[in-house]
Amino acid sequence: MSLKVNGFRPHAPSTKLATPTSTSSSTIQISAQTLTTCQPTKLFNYHHETSITSLDFDDSGQYLISSGVDKSIQLYDCHKGVHYKDIQSQKYGAHSARFTHDGLNCLYASTPDASATSEGKEDDTIRYLSLSSNQYIRYFKGHKAQVSNIEVNPAHNNFCSSSYDGTVKFWDLKSSSATGSITVGQNSVCGFDPQGIVVAVGRYPLGESQSGTLGLYDLKTFDKGPFAEVAISCLQNQLWNKLEFSNNGKLILISTDSREHYILDAFSGKVLAIVRLSYRNDPQWMSTEYPYSGCCSFTPCGKFLLVGSPKSIIHIFDVSDLRTDVERPVILSRSNDILKTRQLPKIILFNPKLFVFATADTTVKLWQPFENQT
Repeated sequence: MSLKVNGFRPHAPSTKLATPTSTSSSTIQISAQTLTTCQPTKLFNYHHETSITSLDFDDSGQYLISSGVDKSIQLYDCHKGVHYKDIQSQKYGAHSARFTHDGLNCLYASTPDASATSEGKEDDTIRYLSLSSNQYIRYFKGHKAQVSNIEVNPAHNNFCSSSYDGTVKFWDLKSSSATGSITVGQNSVCGFDPQGIVVAVGRYPLGESQSGTLGLYDLKTFDKGPFAEVAISCLQNQLWNKLEFSNNGKLILISTDSREHYILDAFSGKVLAIVRLSYRNDPQWMSTEYPYSGCCSFTPCGKFLLVGSPKSIIHIFDVSDLRTDVERPVILSRSNDILKTRQLPKIILFNPKLFVFATADTTVKLWQPFENQT
């Protein structure tokens, strides 16, 4: 099925992507072999060695934004491989910056300020910003605590947000008030399927619990509850920081701050695989003082998963043949294909259109296949 909403057409999953320096007719196949040739080609330090908390590519794949605890949003041009703009948000902070489908516009969440918190004056507003003019388009108010996760619907002009107030709220870009809300009872992660029809909400374990929950909701009838809900056995005190559907619509990824991550069937919610990196179970695995948007990412074709680790290694897993008829999930503990980096790959995100992916910790790196470099 092909959707076209307000001039935006969700891109079809492809095993071939253009490189930034290629013409539109010159593409490269996504495979384990080409992924292992990737090397960092650009490094950006515009957050000045402070923690970066989110990355996002626009629909065209040309632009990338990062947000960080330095209370700034940085804009990069992936075609030219250059830093494009510095957007300061010193008054409100900046986290979970996400492009909308309308030009160089983005949403972002406020971050708590110590003085404001002590005075009970935290600002939990979501801001809609024109990156071109640096002017605010709209404010979205309704959450009662910090917003940890913003996800834009890939096919429509609406978005969802999760917050430490224990709710997931739904918004239309044209209205300042939420169009609906789900009470989860704790902070959670959320995400849309590629067609913008289903929203998934993941509630991770708290305290001594070792069980999380994934709920799948029809976006039109979310107020009636999930049409599917499954329990997920997971590590104690584990924080979930990202929920991502594969672009082919088959899989759901739950990225965490631990050595375990989860791949689920997008239709039933069943856990198909547990990515369990075979390092010592360090309680400070990928934990940071600040929330961040996940150390795992599907490739656009949905056949491979990139996973960062505290050993400064990016693991490449083939997830193209996960079966739904097995009783127990597959344990993916060792990848034959890896990439080494001097930087901690705390955040990983693959470009939707170009054979480029980004990693971040305190700096942002752009990676490309080596064989396509001049």
